[in-house]
Amino acid sequence: MTVQAATQQPAPHSALRGLVARHPVATFLVLAYTVYYAMAYASVRLPMLIRNDILPFNMPLIAPLGHIFASAVPAFLVVAAMHGRAGVRDLAQRCLRWRVGARWYLVALLGLPIGVLVCASAIFGLAPLHALLDKWLLLFTVVVPQLLLMTVFSNGPEEIGWMGFLQARLQERHGPLKASLIVTLPFALWHLGDVMLEFGFTLAQLPLALGVVALLGIAQFFGRVVMMWLYNTTNRSVLLVGVFHSCFDATVSEAGFAGAFIPAKTAVLIGSGVVALAAVLIVVFTRGRLAYRPDQAALQLDRALPRRPAGA
Repeated sequence: MTVQAATQQPAPHSALRGLVARHPVATFLVLAYTVYYAMAYASVRLPMLIRNDILPFNMPLIAPLGHIFASAVPAFLVVAAMHGRAGVRDLAQRCLRWRVGARWYLVALLGLPIGVLVCASAIFGLAPLHALLDKWLLLFTVVVPQLLLMTVFSNGPEEIGWMGFLQARLQERHGPLKASLIVTLPFALWHLGDVMLEFGFTLAQLPLALGVVALLGIAQFFGRVVMMWLYNTTNRSVLLVGVFHSCFDATVSEAGFAGAFIPAKTAVLIGSGVVALAAVLIVVFTRGRLAYRPDQAALQLDRALPRRPAGA
């Protein structure tokens, strides 16, 4: 049974649901951009949204609110309109899928910090390793709590929409590598408001902001390749994808791993380089398939979203 046949559903009960069912990707993107940019605009009137002294680890309030209401909620709304309770249940199960094997937790949690630490040591000598030995307690008092906060309230909800709905759906149509590339552009532009707020760009400096977004998008493409591979190898676990995404942000954060053990200003470049190298190796060793098996994916989708008998 093909994926298209497995996802075929009865006609929705309303014109709005019918519109969403015909254009689910466009609907998700419209909702995601509208809500997130509305929050970015509101932050001009409500500076509280971008204050970094309300939540721990310098996290601005707009981050969890934006990721929850402009990514996770739109994904669930679109899936509910398309597939009803069965679709919502399937997405929720993928978001909470934690039984994936210990080795994948090790990959998601330790692979990037170890890679960054090794590269930093090659650049700066043994100073990062000495800092780790001297301040190892910070791993449990700072890094792990930050990682948990991001997974639950920030990057985890963010990937519900961008991986759990959008990239997973595009993978069924275009394959994993092309889906990663397609998602990169809207995902990077989604962060345009963040870039403008973080760097203090005005509308007159929009071309400069777009240039920063383009550079960010290149790094994000490699990240989306790695996360697509993690998603496929863990039986479609959005949770592990969110853990890896959170691990990257916590690793390069000045308030987290980078600030404690390596020169924080270089952490983003080193971390992005490690992810890029991992992505290239994954593409080479999987021959671009990123562990995706279409027949198995169609079978899983068929079980999660069973078709009703004709005429029902």
